[in-house]
Amino acid sequence: MRFYKQAVMAGFVAIALIVGGCKRGATPAVIETGMDVTYSTIDGSWELIAWNGEALAEGTYCYIDFDRTEQRFEMWSNFDSMYADKRSGTFTIAEDEYGDFILAGRYDYGVGDWNDTYRVTMYSPGREMRWEATSTNNTYTYARIESIPELY
Repeated sequence: MRFYKQAVMAGFVAIALIVGGCKRGATPAVIETGMDVTYSTIDGSWELIAWNGEALAEGTYCYIDFDRTEQRFEMWSNFDSMYADKRSGTFTIAEDEYGDFILAGRYDYGVGDWNDTYRVTMYSPGREMRWEATSTNNTYTYARIESIPELY
């Protein structure tokens, strides 16, 4: 019986040492919690880093800057050209009946709506977001950046 008590105590000590060695407040990197997508959380500059799970081709870029106060965006990309193409417009965020956050946009100068609306998931602490097109299987991953680089 004495051996049994010693084995149980050794187990408790081992668990205490393991738990005690963990940093308080640390969250394992594999756990990402979603956060609400609002005009405030989306505000700022973003860089497209992946399209359908693949990194963009070298030299290709897309940057978007959201202004929460005016609900406006400016976007720079070079998908169709070697030079930056700048577009601007307005955007909306709405929560659908399933609790998903839907992002939609409209370009200035009568160009029209974005090609799609997007189901957006933003990961804590707001450094990355994933857009899923609502009418196709396309996905886009954006990372927050400090500012849009000088493109001209």
